Amino acid sequence: MALSIAIMGNEPVSEVGVEKKELKETTIIDSDLLAIDFCGEAIPLSELRIAERYQKMIRNYDNPTFRKLMTKTQKRIKIIEPILKKYGVPADFKYLPLIESAMNDDAKSHRGAGGYWQLMPATAKSLGLVVNETRDDRKHLVKSTHAAGKYLRNLYRQLGSWTLVAAAYNAGPTHIQNKLDAQNKDDYFKLRLNSETTRYIYKLLAVKEWFNNPERSKEWVSGDVVDRLAEFKVEQKKADVQLAKQIEKPLTDS
Repeated sequence: MALSIAIMGNEPVSEVGVEKKELKETTIIDSDLLAIDFCGEAIPLSELRIAERYQKMIRNYDNPTFRKLMTKTQKRIKIIEPILKKYGVPADFKYLPLIESAMNDDAKSHRGAGGYWQLMPATAKSLGLVVNETRDDRKHLVKSTHAAGKYLRNLYRQLGSWTLVAAAYNAGPTHIQNKLDAQNKDDYFKLRLNSETTRYIYKLLAVKEWFNNPERSKEWVSGDVVDRLAEFKVEQKKADVQLAKQIEKPLTDS
C-alpha cells in the first residue's frame, strides 16, 4: 500500500475570502516503510528528526558482527518470549538482552549490572534472584528472564507506556518520572533526555526490525526514505508560505 503525501494548505478563514487550494501531490512514500511500532505503539517516523535518528541506528546495526549475533541468539530468544508473555510483556522486549549484554551471560557493567538483562544486584534480589559470591542468578537465562518480566510489568503499571518502560529500563523509573513531571509530557518522543536514553528505543527498534523486516531495514539504510521525507518537508514549508501570502493579500487590499 502506498501512502501518498499531498501538500495541502489548511482551510483559511472565510472572512478573508481566500479559496482553499489542493496543491499537487509531490511525494509518495510506501506506507509500510513508516509503519514501524514498538509494542503496538506507533513510532512517529513522519517527523524528520525521528526518521533521521532511526536511520542512523538501523545503519549502525548493518554489519557482519550483528548478523552473526542474530544467528547465534535465535534459540535463546525463543526461550525468552514465552516467559515474558506470562507477565504480559510484549514480545518486542525479547530483543532487549541483545542491546544490554549482546546476549552474554557473563557481561558486567562498571556500575555492577550483570547477566543477560544487566540487572543491578539490589534490583535482582528484590525480584527474587540470588546474587552472592558463589551464585548469580542473573547469569541464568530462564531465572533472569522471569525477573525481567516482573520488572518490566511493574514499570508499565507505573508509566503506562511501553516506550517509556524502555526508557526507564535504561535510565531508571525515578529519573523518567521526574522528567515527565518536570516537562509536563507523557510521550517518549517529546521528552528531552540524555543522549544514551534518547538512543535507547532506536536501538531496540533497529534490532527488532533487522530480525523481522530485513528488506524494510535495507530500504532505510539506503537513505532514500529520509531523503524523500526531507523533500516533502521543504515543499510543505513552501506551501505554508504561499498560503500565508494568499491569506495576507485580501487583508492588505481591504
